[in-house]
Amino acid sequence: MSGILDSKEIMFRLIEAFVVVASTGQGDGPRSVLSAWPDFRRKIATRKRTFAPRQISDAEEALTWFALVEDLDSRRALQFEIMCRAGGGPFSRTCEKYGWKRSTVTSRNRVVLKQIARKLEGGT
Repeated sequence: MSGILDSKEIMFRLIEAFVVVASTGQGDGPRSVLSAWPDFRRKIATRKRTFAPRQISDAEEALTWFALVEDLDSRRALQFEIMCRAGGGPFSRTCEKYGWKRSTVTSRNRVVLKQIARKLEGGT
C-alpha cells in the first residue's frame, strides 16, 4: 500500500475489492468474505469482468482490513454497507431487515473507517 489513505479512499478500496472478488469468485482469492453474502454475490457476479493482477492483489489487501475492526457488529455493518454500495441492493433495505437505523449505522461506519485509516497509518 502506498501513501496514507483517508476514510473515503478506504471505503472506495473496499467497495472495489468486493466487486473484484464477487466477479472473480470462481478463481483463487478470499472467498470467505463472500460466503457470508451469497445473495449479493449472485447479483454482482452476473457482471463478469476481468481484472488485472494488480487489481486482484489490491482487492485481497483491502479485504484484510476488515480484521482491523475488532467489534464484530461494527465489522458486519460496514461489510453490509460496502456490499450494498457495490451493487448488492439498497442499504436502507438491509438496515430495515436487521432493525437498524440507517443514519446511525452510516455514522458509525464512518467512525470505523477512520479507525481503519489510523491503524493503517500505524497508529492505535
